[in-house]
Amino acid sequence: MVWNVILTCFIAERPARQKDTNGNTTENVVVDYSTDISEMAENVRSSIVTVNSQVSGLRRTASGIVYARDDDSVYIFTTEQQGFDEGGLTVTFDSSATVKAELVASDHECEVSLLRIQPPFEVTLMRSGSSAVIRQGEYAAAMGGRSIFSNSAPMSFGIISRPAYRKIDAGSNWAASTIDVDAIVTADMLGGPLLNVGGQLIGMLVGKTGSDRMAFAIGVNEMKLLFDEFITSGKVERGALSLSYRSIANMRAYEKSERSIKLDVTSGVLVTGIPENSPCSGILQEGDLLLKMDGQEITDEEALREMLYDHMSGDTVIFTVQRAGENSEVSVSLQ
Repeated sequence: MVWNVILTCFIAERPARQKDTNGNTTENVVVDYSTDISEMAENVRSSIVTVNSQVSGLRRTASGIVYARDDDSVYIFTTEQQGFDEGGLTVTFDSSATVKAELVASDHECEVSLLRIQPPFEVTLMRSGSSAVIRQGEYAAAMGGRSIFSNSAPMSFGIISRPAYRKIDAGSNWAASTIDVDAIVTADMLGGPLLNVGGQLIGMLVGKTGSDRMAFAIGVNEMKLLFDEFITSGKVERGALSLSYRSIANMRAYEKSERSIKLDVTSGVLVTGIPENSPCSGILQEGDLLLKMDGQEITDEEALREMLYDHMSGDTVIFTVQRAGENSEVSVSLQ
């Protein structure tokens, strides 16, 4: 199915005629206008919430995503906020029903928090897509929770500028998997979902790029890794690899040719940059192909990031590296 901003329009005209005092006839036409985007928004509204907190007597609001459930609890992803650990947390659903919430854990490096609630009613989980398959130029919708003051439910729409990696916390070693989108996002929309036009979650809004027109979201695949860490450990431990890289499988033929990579090579990641202060500097080089980590095959970026979530800062790992057509093994310390 080929998606577009407007795929279907249903227009029903119901004219109502009336005459004014001058005998002129005025015809009022009621137009019922529907698009796939508006239907998608209607379908996901019940899975978007407003998160309310009190910090030093000041009320703060953000948006949240109904993400998962177990036997007795429902879990809400939202952006990290000061005061979440002070109590007074509540979650308001689109229906205006409000329930108490408690903080499960937060990850400051990704500015993400997980909350737990026990609502006395059934909830609808947000459907998840994959942030690994999105491409530059795809359409995406940014949505926020309904305001308890104005009853408005913010939404904006744009195209994905680029899937990327960025250090959300300037002092962090970890570069999170993010998605840039040219959609206007207000402060109260942070913590809300970034959706594809099928209504699937592809990321959670966490910030702006510096432009009023550009925002970015944590990719849903990284959200899955964070959720597992929060539930199993109550915190996030991972090892950061201080370099930039990209999947060979996603490279086009001309890119492989420019990098002297054989066209039939589809596994591994290409090192594209190494900061001067990186522990990898002098060990790895730009243009190296990372094929394995501790003997485990690195199929793509997603596989490498999953491996890093299984380690912690200070661990030493062994990479199988291809350089100038020759394979070798090198040891690297994770940050």
